[in-house]
Amino acid sequence: MARLSDRIVALVVCAVFCLICCAAAGKSQQISAGDASYHTFRERQFVAFNPDYKSLRAQRIERAQALGRQVVELEGQGRDTACAHQILMEAAWLLGNTADFARIDRRLDDLRNVLDHPEIEVLGHQQDPADGSWGRCYTEWFFKLDGTYAHLDRASTRNESPNVAPRFLDRVNSPQKLRKYFTAVSVSDITHQGLDHRREMNESMGDLLRFILQNRPEGYAWRPSVKAAMMDLVLNRLRNPQTGWWGERYVLPGKPEWVDDLSMTFHMIRYLNGNVPDMQKVVDTALAVRDLDYPVGWLDDGRYTNHNNMDAAVLFGFGWNSATEAQRKMMAAEIDRMLNWCITESLQPDGSFRITGYGDDSVEEADYFGITFLTRIGFFDRSRRFWTSRDFPQALEIRHRLLAYVAKHEATGAAGGSFYENALKELGF
Repeated sequence: MARLSDRIVALVVCAVFCLICCAAAGKSQQISAGDASYHTFRERQFVAFNPDYKSLRAQRIERAQALGRQVVELEGQGRDTACAHQILMEAAWLLGNTADFARIDRRLDDLRNVLDHPEIEVLGHQQDPADGSWGRCYTEWFFKLDGTYAHLDRASTRNESPNVAPRFLDRVNSPQKLRKYFTAVSVSDITHQGLDHRREMNESMGDLLRFILQNRPEGYAWRPSVKAAMMDLVLNRLRNPQTGWWGERYVLPGKPEWVDDLSMTFHMIRYLNGNVPDMQKVVDTALAVRDLDYPVGWLDDGRYTNHNNMDAAVLFGFGWNSATEAQRKMMAAEIDRMLNWCITESLQPDGSFRITGYGDDSVEEADYFGITFLTRIGFFDRSRRFWTSRDFPQALEIRHRLLAYVAKHEATGAAGGSFYENALKELGF
């Protein structure tokens, strides 16, 4: 086996560790009026649900990390890891957001089996004949939902049609079903349920908003009243009225408490093309949380990531016209700092991006977020450069580097290649 590059080693040490050990764990933002950080707050609630939570979780982390290293190594060698990647993603989510240790064990057993039998990897690319979803190696509904949207988004550009009707969407295909689903996942009672719904809320709200507003998948009959119900949920029921952001609510003594979420807010603003009320409030909140860690702010343990930087920069772009001159100066200064970090510390000589913690679930995704940050701030295209009139003479050379790297690795992406394909679209290729 060829020696792993420094980049793959970094992914093993950083991404797998962060994905499994630090999943969904911001470290500095406050929850409620108490002095516990978001991470500490969640841990205390899980321990209240199961007093043995920390020891049981610790027993499984070492095994998950070892299996995760193998997945990343295989991706670095150009091997197909689509199925293994799906299982690793779900196992990491379970470790970070649930106390269901029996299910965690089953998923890790599944991952071991796929690594021992690589012929199973093909399932990660196939439609499930039982319900018409993609992501056959997932067992969680919202992961299947996300995998299906990603697959159909690619297939639409190739005029490909699914072989099986997406019956799995019937679960939410009425106003009543849709409201019932989001009522369940928009509030987390970890102490009594041993489950944090935040990631499910984020993924499902973004995917269903696009599916429903765009009348997708092609040929699927959404009930006419579902669109109005989805918009009511997004704009009136699931949004924090104090900050203008979206986030999960957590059950505390007294009443549920909002924890705003940068990623969730980015998805809603972007998928509605900025056409939401109170964009001034969105900008105010974005600037107020710039020094906080994710999920509220866009830092990760006090450091930048391309994923979060891209989310923040897109919010700035949509809020630019609503902002005051003083706010525009602040936003421009923040983007300038992000850009300097991106091209001097994150971008690598081969056209890849250095792995960071949050959001880099694979080599493929790390490259996608680095590229989308640069494209969406207009680094390569002056017409998208809303925040500055500067020229970037190095942009053309960097674009060529990025294109060469993605073209070389597109067929071996652990996320099935959809992130690489979208990165090429971002670059105008």
